[in-house]
This record gives sequence, structure tokens and C-alpha cells, in this order.
Amino acid sequence: MAVRDASEAVSGPSKRGPYRRRSQQTMAGTLAAALLAEATNARRITWPNVRADKDPEWFFYNILGVELWEKQREAAIATTRHKRVAISSGHKTGKSYLVAGLALSKYCAYSDSRVVFTSTTSRQVDDILWRQVKQLIAGAGQCVGCKRDDPHGPKPCPHSALIDGNIGDLARTGLKEGFREIKGFTAREAEAVAGISGAHLWYFPDEASGISEDIFEAIEGNRAGGAQLVMTSNPTKTDGTFFEAFHAKKDTWCTITISSAETPNCTIAPGTIPGLADPEWIEEKRQEWGEDSAFFKVRVLGLFPTNEDGKIFSLAAIQASEELWAEMATPKPTDPGGRLFIGVDPAGASGQGDETAICVRRGKKIIGIFARRGLSEEAHLVEILGTCAKFRGPGETPVVVLDRDGKIGSQVYGLLMAYSTAHPEEFELTPVRSSDLAFRNPRVYDRVRDELAASAEDWIRNGGAIIVDSKLEQELHFWQWITGPNGKTKLTPKSELRKSLGRSSDRYDAFALSVWEARSLDDHPATATEPATPAKTETSEYDDMGVCRAGVLDPWAAIDSWGL
Repeated sequence: MAVRDASEAVSGPSKRGPYRRRSQQTMAGTLAAALLAEATNARRITWPNVRADKDPEWFFYNILGVELWEKQREAAIATTRHKRVAISSGHKTGKSYLVAGLALSKYCAYSDSRVVFTSTTSRQVDDILWRQVKQLIAGAGQCVGCKRDDPHGPKPCPHSALIDGNIGDLARTGLKEGFREIKGFTAREAEAVAGISGAHLWYFPDEASGISEDIFEAIEGNRAGGAQLVMTSNPTKTDGTFFEAFHAKKDTWCTITISSAETPNCTIAPGTIPGLADPEWIEEKRQEWGEDSAFFKVRVLGLFPTNEDGKIFSLAAIQASEELWAEMATPKPTDPGGRLFIGVDPAGASGQGDETAICVRRGKKIIGIFARRGLSEEAHLVEILGTCAKFRGPGETPVVVLDRDGKIGSQVYGLLMAYSTAHPEEFELTPVRSSDLAFRNPRVYDRVRDELAASAEDWIRNGGAIIVDSKLEQELHFWQWITGPNGKTKLTPKSELRKSLGRSSDRYDAFALSVWEARSLDDHPATATEPATPAKTETSEYDDMGVCRAGVLDPWAAIDSWGL
């Protein structure tokens, strides 16, 4: 029972009202009340309190009012016994929640505690880690038992305490009380991370697999003074400090691996802890990626990927590019940042097999990827016009980069070229035939499709941001460079990708086209048999709808008949 009044604790509330209760008090009763109040104050938890560091399970249970599950408990205890801890995990395991709670436990422990967050992006630092810290502080002050009995009960309960300090909106502003503080910086701010020292200092690099080695060098410089390091991450990279902690340098680290399949939602019952991975999500990812895929191993099992050597787009590069996408403000049509490009990989109208993929890019950000099945040539034009209208800025003429390979590509190209000639304000057309011999760097690459892959690789490496799309991820991660019989660099054959994924690389193709910026709109070789601009024909071979007996579309007749 919470003690609201010392005299009430001794004599209990009087049925005759407060005046009657006071008249019944004796000297002995007053003394007993004073002693009880003094004992209660003596038991109050105050900060700093070294138990917060030495017994993190107590801190989570009594101060934060939450129970750690088995693997979280193992990780928390490890931070009290080892100077360097590395935690590899799948998705939805409560990793960020654990890190935020541990940071608060260290902050509350000593009069000079200093805790530093760092991660790959400001979104991870501010929107995830720092938001979690603020939520935990707001919910602190009730132990698990009291919170279970009365979630809206008084704070602090007799077994808990509020967390003190002035807290800012952003992690770099931090939480501070006296000489105790928590701050957060992005992994790009190496100087800020390096400029912190102290006798009780902890570093928490989150998403450590993607953090540059400059940051770890700065941290190691401060570890000479006793700083502790607790790394957490999805294991995306097969090099760097985080990877070495589990491999070449594992004897000097305490390492813990947490699989998404180990959460209480999987081992006890779905819904045990809302928000954590459950069997339904894991089965969904098993079907989507395949149990042997790198994505399943990394994002579900928390294991490092294998056979990453030779990959054009490594899993780490793909994830880093996706993180950049979330970091960037969503571009509006009027925002600066480059011209609008639309990559189009057309497919047939049968509705079977491949999809038509359309990828929209402005500057360094992919705005969206759309897939359509069963489009006719005319429907391709309608989709492209609609995409231009949706994303173009005022007075802007987007660039449409089209794969004109094959019968379907040739037919769609003819229609689009005719339309853009009649309506030049709608879009500029850049046709690309990926099967042509390489012409930008023919000494290195064999075909245009190889140059397209090199261009896409360069775009991502230089800060390009891709949208999260599971099919695009798989298609990107598949490609490798091989050496052809002529000694030139070639992309893995598409037939192998189809065998592996059971489909074509539609989304990747559209993406690669969207980032292929022509040096001029004439940066594609015209052929003698297929002029760049089809001439209008008046021959009787075409009917009123622009279709000849052989089924080849006369684009000029089609435009006239459709009223476009």
C-alpha cells in the first residue's frame, strides 16, 4: 500500500473525519509515524545508484517496469562482466529497446556517467533510439508488479524511482543531470564521438555493421581510459570491426547472437510481447526470401551472410542505400535535386510471365517502383503519361529511359517515339538496347547491359537511395561480375537469375535504366535498320488503327486514330 499520510499509516482513516482522527493521536503514535516516514525515505531509490549498472535486470524490472526475455537478459548481464560486447540479431527482437534501457541504466549508476549512442543515420539515432529513450523515461517509476496491479497508479511506486535530468528533443542535445549525461551522434560525426572521455564511459554503436572504421578508431582511443563498448547490429557486412568481433577477434569479445525465432512470441505464444517477431512473420519471410537466402540468414537468424565476395551489390550496400532513402526527405516535384527520370522495362500483353516495371528517380533518390502485368503497347503509353503527370514539376519535361530490346521493346519504343515527337513537352525519350555492344567503355565491358550494371553500382556507391522493395533487393543481390571468353567483364547471365529466383529481373532493369543518364539524348547508337525517329507512312499496308497485316504498329496512324 502506498503511504500517503504518516498518521493514516498508523491509525488508519477515521470514520468521524480528519479532526476526530487527529484528536486520537498519541505521542507514541506520532513517534511511530515519524520513524516509519524516516524508514520509508531511507528506502527510497535515489540517483546515482551503482546497482543500476551492476544489476540491469533489477533496473529494467523495478525502474522501467518491464521484464527482459531470455536473450535480452543474457545481453544485459554481459555488459556488467565484459568491456566489449557485440550483439548480432535478426529483425524484431527488441534490440533498440534493449540498447535504450541499458543506456539509461548506465546513466543512473554513477555521478559522472557518460553514455554515447551512435548509428549510421540520424533517423536511427533520433527517430528510433532517442525516441525509445524518451518513451522509457516517460513510463518509468512503476515496478512490474505495481504496474500490473494498477497501470495508472502513483509514481514512483514504493519499489521504483523516476529518472531525473533535462532531456532534449534530439539525441545530440541529450539527457543531462549534473555530470551525468547521454548523447547521440550519427556515425558521420567522428570528431564528436572522439571528443568524449570520462571514468565511467559507455559507447553504444547501433547498426554497427554499417559504421565506418573511423568511428571505431576514435572509440578505441578512449577505451584506454576504461570506456566500455556495446555493439548491436544486423550482421550485413563481412568485414570491419563488427564482423571481426565474431570471427578473427572473437577471443577478445563477448558475442551474442539473437534469432528472430527466439522471441517469446515464437517460443511461448504469439502476442506475448507485442511488436516482436512471431511465427507468421518468420514464415512469410521464409516464403519470400527462401531459407537459404542471405536475407533470411541476416534478417531472421541474425547470422552473417556467406558468399558475398564478387557480389556487385552486396547486402550491406543494399541496406545502406535503403537507410539513406529513409534519411532523405521525400522529394516533392518542386524540390531541387535533379531532373525526373523514369526507367521503363516493358513486358508483353499476355498477362503471363514478366511484368512491366517502371522506376521513378529524382536526383539521388528512387521515388517509387511500380509493376504492371499484361500491358498492351497503348497501355504502356498511358502508364508512362500518368507517371509523368504524377511526379513532374511545373514546366518540367521528364526523361523516359526505355529498354527497346526485343519485339515488345521495339513496338513500345515506336509508339513512345512517335508520341514524344508529336508532344515534345510530355517527355524526352532515351532508348537503350541492352544487348548492343558496349559503347561507353568497350575496352572493359562486353555489352550495354554490363555498362548499365556498372552505372547502377556507381550510383549506389555515391550515395544513391533505393526504396525498400523485397523483389528489387533479391534481384540486386544476385548479380556478379564474370569474365567472358573475350576477356571483357560481363554480368551473370539472366538465365541463371531466372533459375534462382523463378522470374526475370524486371525491377532491377527498370532501376538500372532510371539511373542511366545519357551524356546527351543521342548517347545511344542508332542502327541503319531502325532510325531514331520513325517516318510517318501513308502506305496502304496499315489499316485505320495503324496496324499492318504483319501486326506492326504504325505509330502515326495510331496517334491520329486515338486523338492523342
